[in-house]
Amino acid sequence: MGKPIIVAKTKEISYEQWITERRKGIGGSDSAAVCGLSKFSSPLDVWLQKTGRRPATPENEAMYFGRLLEPIVRTEFARRSGLTVKECPYILQSREHPFMIANVDGIVTEKDGTKCVLEIKTTNSFTAIKDVEDGLPAEWFCQVEHYLAVTGLSKAYVVVLIGGNKLQWQVVERDEETIQTLIALESHFWDFVVRDVPPPVDANSGDALAMLYPTSTESSIVLPAEADELVAQYLEIKKAEDELKAAKAETENKLKALLKDAESGVTPSGFSVSWKSYSQSRIDSAKLKVAHADIVNQFTTTITGRKFSVTSPKASKN
Repeated sequence: MGKPIIVAKTKEISYEQWITERRKGIGGSDSAAVCGLSKFSSPLDVWLQKTGRRPATPENEAMYFGRLLEPIVRTEFARRSGLTVKECPYILQSREHPFMIANVDGIVTEKDGTKCVLEIKTTNSFTAIKDVEDGLPAEWFCQVEHYLAVTGLSKAYVVVLIGGNKLQWQVVERDEETIQTLIALESHFWDFVVRDVPPPVDANSGDALAMLYPTSTESSIVLPAEADELVAQYLEIKKAEDELKAAKAETENKLKALLKDAESGVTPSGFSVSWKSYSQSRIDSAKLKVAHADIVNQFTTTITGRKFSVTSPKASKN
């Protein structure tokens, strides 16, 4: 792969311009979602953003402090590793695959002159330590391989600040098989953006569907033939889910019966089981409505949405 094209200098454009440039291609943080590997997002989510149907996610506290700490982590990593590290304040674009863009956190130069991608993560100790120690989460791995695809470089350093007080890093080598898969999947997705046609949905598409189709109209349509198969799958899964819930409740009750009035217990294998007493104060909304209807009305909020259900042909005729 050739050297990437510099699309823009991030320090010379506004945040709004940066968002506009990001809409013109698939970034590293989009990669896992586009490939259906994200726990938090879906291809439809990314499609809504790239087509301008969903505004950019507003900066939250985690994003703010991540951006604030990035130069500090970069400097400290350079000090601890002894490697040369420079900021990369550019939006980059792949020459061979223009739909692939990158905004990397830096470039590392090893002692033999090898250039590497730098990716910085700041995260909390509760969610990240096990993931980082077991290997990179899928979202991070896809992001890094995407950056290696765009830059043409052969290696990346993923530097993680955990809980604000633990710095560690991993080296990720370029994986050509993974990169070719990413290119194929991202190219397939980008075609939906170009044609302005929504991509297929997955398990994480619920919020995106609610945004795309927020309200229903008083109409009924004849669904395509595939709907019958989907309904059969849905009902079969729901039945299995109900059976599992019942089995779970029965098992839980058997354990409670073994505990009796004890707060906790330990199994012979060392598992801890607890059934603790607690108390909780709640507002009696029914009494409050009777006694202070004006106050209830003042603080009542209407929530809109759409309720999904499936009924059998017999039930629908009654």
